[in-house]
Amino acid sequence: METFLSVCDFRNFTKAANALGLTQPAVSHQMKSLEAHYGVSLFRFEGKKMFLTAAGEQLYRYARTARSDERVLCEKLKEQTRRPLRLGATPTPGECILPHILSRYLQTHPLPMLSLTIQNTGTLLECLDQDSIDLAVVEGNFPKESYASRLFSRQKFAPVCADRLQISKSSLDSLLQQTLIIREQGSGNREILEHSLSRHNLTPADFAALIETDNINVQKALAKQGCGIAFLFEAAIGPKENLKVIDAEGFPLEHEINMIWRRNSIFQEEYARLAECFSMLLPQSL
Repeated sequence: METFLSVCDFRNFTKAANALGLTQPAVSHQMKSLEAHYGVSLFRFEGKKMFLTAAGEQLYRYARTARSDERVLCEKLKEQTRRPLRLGATPTPGECILPHILSRYLQTHPLPMLSLTIQNTGTLLECLDQDSIDLAVVEGNFPKESYASRLFSRQKFAPVCADRLQISKSSLDSLLQQTLIIREQGSGNREILEHSLSRHNLTPADFAALIETDNINVQKALAKQGCGIAFLFEAAIGPKENLKVIDAEGFPLEHEINMIWRRNSIFQEEYARLAECFSMLLPQSL
């Protein structure tokens, strides 16, 4: 199965063999044995390019989850104690919501080690697949066939600007005269904004100018300095941020933030209980 995962990652028998310290014929033989065991074709070829069949994709998703579970189970059996928790989160929940929850959770649920990785949605999905985190709290969309989820929070999403700017109730067309301070590609925040604008036949490129950043604090700081407008979740707008919400057509809209993990994990009940506990600890003000 490790050989299969390596072949899937490289999409090449020779490269997988080199990475595993095996010969190319040995890798080919293992893959033929795997196909014979399941009675299906796992790979298809177009010229020299390798692709996974539908059955291969399904086995790949299962194998990644099983590999992650095996590592966690090994630690759990050895220690017989509470295991470390490796969390991932996108910037809004990671910087503005989770610290409040974790401070309360750890008072009654001490952990030997807790790690919190802040990245955009796309990167966190890769981290889950590569088994570098156990759970992720994301504001962006994710493929439901690969990840199980529980609702974490519902948040209002709206355009904001510096208090001193004379922008109040506005149509989307008039907002296009402003500079848009936007997150990077792969960010859930950007994905939600692009989807919202598309319903009005608009894109970020329709704004007068763009400022792109991969940091939510930089995004907020630029907005507070009057450099343009930004679209943020309500949890990211503190009471002393010197930012005001713009009442624009179609906004604020409400969007889900979810806690997700690899689908069919043997720890899914444990993860679901943790997600429920975190939701109960969510401050009302957030």
